[in-house]
Amino acid sequence: MNATTHAIFGVAALTGAALVTGTEPTLYAYPAAVVAAWLPDVDNPRSRLGNGLSRLESPLLNILTRPVSWVLRGSSFVLVRTVGHRTLTHSLLGVLLFALLARLISGYIPGLFLGLVAGYASHILADALNTRGVPLLWPLGKPFRLLPGGIRSGGAAEFVVALAVLLLAGYGLSLLHPALGGLF
Repeated sequence: MNATTHAIFGVAALTGAALVTGTEPTLYAYPAAVVAAWLPDVDNPRSRLGNGLSRLESPLLNILTRPVSWVLRGSSFVLVRTVGHRTLTHSLLGVLLFALLARLISGYIPGLFLGLVAGYASHILADALNTRGVPLLWPLGKPFRLLPGGIRSGGAAEFVVALAVLLLAGYGLSLLHPALGGLF
């Protein structure tokens, strides 16, 4: 799946998790869910986060984001060289490790944990829809797919799935935030 689809899935997962748990996410939980939805692909140097953030148009933003960019690129390099793409970061073990890290990070920031974990887990769900599937039980077992054969990343089917998830997320957001009800 592409980065836009993962972002949509991240917001939808946070919205769904908030509806199920009966909580109202803080505004910063939504962008956190989007970034967390991109994180499993940090093991791919060509991904949105794997290639770092240093290609921003603003020189000031480049200076500010350079340390984060170095960490992302370094993490990407280490992960792809040690475990490869779509292994640890796309497994239940990866979700568990991320949830532990998210708990440490979000311990003092209310409402952030749900956004981070929902976003990260949404990536695994989205990739389980495509042709390659995900190694849920990595390092054991075969890749898991939600659909026989899966859908091709970047194709028309991905667009249709992303649009359907976007509509569901919009409906969920209108339930969570009634003031938005007229927009969806």
